[in-house]
Amino acid sequence: MKIINVGNMINNNYIIKLSKGYLLIDTGYPGQFENFKKRLRRHNIDIKEISYILLTHVHNDHAGFLNEVLNNSDAKVILHPKAVDRLKEGINSFEGGCAGRLALTFYGIMKLFGKGEYRFPPVDRPERYIVLDDKSLPAVEMQLSGTIVNLPGHTADSIGLLLEDGSLFCGDAAMNGFPSLNRVTIWIENLKEYKKTWELMLGMNPSKIYPSHGRAFSKEDLEKTSIDWTG
Repeated sequence: MKIINVGNMINNNYIIKLSKGYLLIDTGYPGQFENFKKRLRRHNIDIKEISYILLTHVHNDHAGFLNEVLNNSDAKVILHPKAVDRLKEGINSFEGGCAGRLALTFYGIMKLFGKGEYRFPPVDRPERYIVLDDKSLPAVEMQLSGTIVNLPGHTADSIGLLLEDGSLFCGDAAMNGFPSLNRVTIWIENLKEYKKTWELMLGMNPSKIYPSHGRAFSKEDLEKTSIDWTG
């Protein structure tokens, strides 16, 4: 399966061809929509061809221009039940805390540059949502030719997608680059759940892990770093 990254140096926005249209995994920061459209055009993709948006979780760098994608397409948003109210608020949840000193420094720098509120345009489009539950899940997984997985810890509404070829799109359940260390995300709402999520991802035996930040990496890479920080 062909995986196209139409993101930028900060965010990965993956596009996957479906039997009908495309799946988009997350949107980027507010204000990035026009550049997103340009990157789509480079791959000869019309935004109207996006059939589904998988929202891995509600943070400003994942839902930042979600409204604009919905305004320019007929796409449906696949999301965790807890994501609905978080989208209405238009601001990141501040439950939990930074994963380490480097992450804390990063958040301090963002605040100095006026980016410390972590807001995004609120989204309240229930008519466009496919909220994941026992009833909706089988049809969604059939459309995406994959398995939706709950990946809590970074946030309570974190989800991912495991494709039939073993590709795992994990959102921010893992990262691969500054300011994270050892593939650990920089913000953790629930450390106990986050560690369980890493165990779950390893148990899936993915062929490749695609984070929202940084390059894709192997299961072996995650396994090695898991030993380093979880014991």
